[in-house]
Amino acid sequence: MALLLCTLSVSCTKDSALLPLERGALIAHALNGTLNKEEIIDRITELDATELVQQDVAYHSITYRTICNGKPIDSKGLLIIPVGMKEVDLIAYFHGTEIPSKLLKMENVTPSQYFGDKKTHRDVRNMGLTWAAAGFAVFLPDYIGFGITSQEDHPYVYYPEMFQSNYDGLLAVKSFLKENGYGYDNRLFLTGWSQGAGASLSAHRYIQENHADAFQIIASSGLAGPYNFHRFAMSALANQEEKVDILPILSWGLFALNKYSTLKRPTDQIYAYPVFDQMSALIVPSMIPKDVFNPLLLKKITDGSDIALVDELVKNSFHEHWKPVGRVYLHHGDIDNLVPYYNSIDAKNGLTASGGNVKLYTYPGGKHDTELGSFIVNTLNDFKPLR
Repeated sequence: MALLLCTLSVSCTKDSALLPLERGALIAHALNGTLNKEEIIDRITELDATELVQQDVAYHSITYRTICNGKPIDSKGLLIIPVGMKEVDLIAYFHGTEIPSKLLKMENVTPSQYFGDKKTHRDVRNMGLTWAAAGFAVFLPDYIGFGITSQEDHPYVYYPEMFQSNYDGLLAVKSFLKENGYGYDNRLFLTGWSQGAGASLSAHRYIQENHADAFQIIASSGLAGPYNFHRFAMSALANQEEKVDILPILSWGLFALNKYSTLKRPTDQIYAYPVFDQMSALIVPSMIPKDVFNPLLLKKITDGSDIALVDELVKNSFHEHWKPVGRVYLHHGDIDNLVPYYNSIDAKNGLTASGGNVKLYTYPGGKHDTELGSFIVNTLNDFKPLR
């Protein structure tokens, strides 16, 4: 027991105490609670789910072995299962941007720390509970930087790092299902919103190209994801003296890209003010790019001469040059004020040109957070015939 507790509390910077387990190993699991149909309907706030909720659910925290910046660490997620289900159809849902700050009570957004509350954990309550009560098992990873890994900087929108830990969580879910007598045939549905939509599409590519023996991707469905991260970053930085509303999250994203990619540059080569961790990158001194970023960096990134950084931005984009197996469903409001609509247009055009089966839902007048209800319903309607 003492050894297990040590395993659960250690960070990726203190790997010597970790048990020699493989990535994706199931470390522990616990029943967080159960909800009946009436309780579920009462907790869903983005739509009237009365007709969609068909089953009671049980929800479990899952602890698993993964990696952080190449070193072993244990992370968690939440698995919601319809009560009475014997054969599992599995959805992985990746949540949208949340600030990993204890001052902002990040326990209220961390999936594994959901215990049935009616007001916290919007993504768990709306996406997770709706789809689970409609007959799917739903896994929601916490992400590195949240929950028991809060001592680590979150690899915000740096998908080559994110999809590794998310994939490891899915391996642990498979072990949990097998150990608890559920039938599962490796068919996988992927979903996400905002940052999580990018995580969903990048995981789609990562799993089909590297782990097709472990999972069969049936479909992915994303709402308002930054799929063309290269264009997203370059467009925001093009007018260096104009206000950019998304500058805090872009600054955070570039901090994570620098830390978790091969770049690893001193932060004074990137920023025009002192940056020493993710929160200082997120709390920018201005909404004007020239006040936030090193002027030489801005010059080189906009004229394309910083080849290494531009290459990393391209690697972090998943809108073209690969053919998805299964189906891809994209959802976007056409006046999204945070993640521009062109991200989904670029993904629709790029993946279709590569031979992908892609459908784009455009929500006229939709902003970044106004179309959750439509996304939930349309995703469910698209996934159900594919089971």
